[in-house]
Amino acid sequence: MYPGEATRAGVPAPPAAKNWEDTSYVIGGYTLGALFVDAQGYVMTNGVDGVDTQWNLAFPPTGRTAAFAAYKPERTTPLPFEYRCFRCHTTGPVARTAERPAAQEGRPGIGGTWAEAGVQCEACHGPGSLHLPRPAARNLFVDPTASTCARCHTEGDDPNVIVAINGYIHPNTQYAELRASGGHARFTCGTCHDPHASTVYDRSRGIRNACTVCHVEANMAAHQGVVFVRGDYREPLTCESCHMPFAGLSQAAAGPEIVGKTGRMGDVRSHIFRIAARDAAYTDMFSADGSLVVTDDQGRAAVTVDFVCLRCHTDDTAVPNSAFYLPADLAWQIASGLHRLPQ
Repeated sequence: MYPGEATRAGVPAPPAAKNWEDTSYVIGGYTLGALFVDAQGYVMTNGVDGVDTQWNLAFPPTGRTAAFAAYKPERTTPLPFEYRCFRCHTTGPVARTAERPAAQEGRPGIGGTWAEAGVQCEACHGPGSLHLPRPAARNLFVDPTASTCARCHTEGDDPNVIVAINGYIHPNTQYAELRASGGHARFTCGTCHDPHASTVYDRSRGIRNACTVCHVEANMAAHQGVVFVRGDYREPLTCESCHMPFAGLSQAAAGPEIVGKTGRMGDVRSHIFRIAARDAAYTDMFSADGSLVVTDDQGRAAVTVDFVCLRCHTDDTAVPNSAFYLPADLAWQIASGLHRLPQ
């Protein structure tokens, strides 16, 4: 999140938005999409501002093009920018309470204050007052566990719960997913990621260790050299294509014209890694009320083949360049033995 007009992110203004010229903050806008905070500190919505107020960046895997989309059209009263939202988009966030009633810059819609907009160095490393006078001393806070990342990459209060919404994993539950990933549960985020480099825009630095660093004997499960092609989109299949499918949802999911009638595809990769070794529809991933991902008696979760195999092996012949059709019950049987097949 950063202050200033949305054009700083290359995001155009939605036409005729009531409060657009007074936009004070942009939320996101880096990889998937953006929301906007008006001059009074309220998050802009369709219901209040009268136009589409969610900016979706282009996302080639789902065929999504950059455009504005509806955000909370049912909302007819101003939407406050609450602490639970801005705590992960700012540095030094403080919730508004009776004892601390201040709102950032006096904007009534903001539920507290922060020291700096955006996730700056001190958001993870703590106060840098000791570091600046003597940088060579390296007396800066560094937590080697995943708990630093977990502060923002956990939705809700329980780090053991993988929150779900409308048939997809919540986009900010990576810590809970990792804890439910079986053999990877003891990993820290830094095992695979360099926190100072983007996996999207600087992948060679952003990924410290690829899957094959540990899984040295694993083959590509009969997908070696396969490239998925749809129009101008090309995806060389990797370990992540199957074991980190797009089961999370931030902005918009793929429609049936992309994944057919049975495939599922959001826009955030899962960190569960495990694929369900049984015939199960995607609904079996979630609790009866759809609010969380279910786990087994060992606390492990698994992603169903709807998100893994069926986004490519679609049931709809109208989907261009889809792979040969696999019904779900056959897909999981094949998937369970794929790594045993020769390349």
